Amino acid sequence: MKVAVVGASGLVGRTMLRVLEKRGFPVSELVPYGRVSGEKLVFCGSELKKVRLTPSSIGKFDLALFSAGRDVSLKYAPLFAKKGALVVDNSSAWRMHPRVPLVVPEVNPSALSEIPLGIVANPNCSTIQMVVALKPLLRFRIKEVFVATYQAVSGAGKRGIDALLSEEKGEKYGDSPHRGPIHRNIIPAIGSEEDGFYEEELKLIRETKKIMGADFPVYPTAVRVPVITAHSEAIAVRLRRSPSLEEVKSAMAEQDGLVLSEGFVVPKQAEGKDEVFVSRLRFSPDDPKVLLMWVVADNLLKGAALNAVQIAERVLL
Repeated sequence: MKVAVVGASGLVGRTMLRVLEKRGFPVSELVPYGRVSGEKLVFCGSELKKVRLTPSSIGKFDLALFSAGRDVSLKYAPLFAKKGALVVDNSSAWRMHPRVPLVVPEVNPSALSEIPLGIVANPNCSTIQMVVALKPLLRFRIKEVFVATYQAVSGAGKRGIDALLSEEKGEKYGDSPHRGPIHRNIIPAIGSEEDGFYEEELKLIRETKKIMGADFPVYPTAVRVPVITAHSEAIAVRLRRSPSLEEVKSAMAEQDGLVLSEGFVVPKQAEGKDEVFVSRLRFSPDDPKVLLMWVVADNLLKGAALNAVQIAERVLL
């Protein structure tokens, strides 16, 4: 298949290249696109030159993976789709569009049965790992969800990492995407603010409803932490039923893409792994219908690049 990767030199774009290679996706030709041409990237042992993205540089592709930001996706995703490509977009541009499916393959694969615009949206990284953990609990009828996220700086791209590394060396980083110092600090604000909520929190609310067809509310607080890779979430789920812990564990064990751990899992353990890790599973001593858990996943893999490639596999293979 002929594949385009738009935003190929970014953190997620480079991870997409690695995931395509690792999973043996049938690529006959790969074209990396970016804002400027000439930069060299390696895919399957071959050196590729990045192509500058313009309307005239778009050819015919079977698949176009986008991770170049909202504005680029809004302008260029329809152009690739119009020429016959399946577009899987990692930005926020198309997630809430009523005619664009928002998909986590282990959670709502049936949403891929209709792709009217030729575009599928990849959910936000923190949403992806949460809904994978929530999916097996649907049988116990979820009433409400409280979540606090602890999100790695790589979620803000290369600038997010560079800001932390510079601050660790005592240097000031002038182009930080964080809303304050991040070294030896945490910041309970990610993205722009709207009515007291920050962008990352609104994504958790809105995207969960769309992916799961949810009739339950989500109450999020999103926090940026000085970790390079892998997001963590402390989740409390109020259920309408009162299952035993063994029933919950059994349901979790059946969930694709989820690993249930007896001991706690930290970001360093999840980094570089494909799965969503659930640990510290327990019921509140004050309410047998409140289940608490700790959920960790690599935000560049399952939270972005891997999920996008899995969508492509479901549709094209």
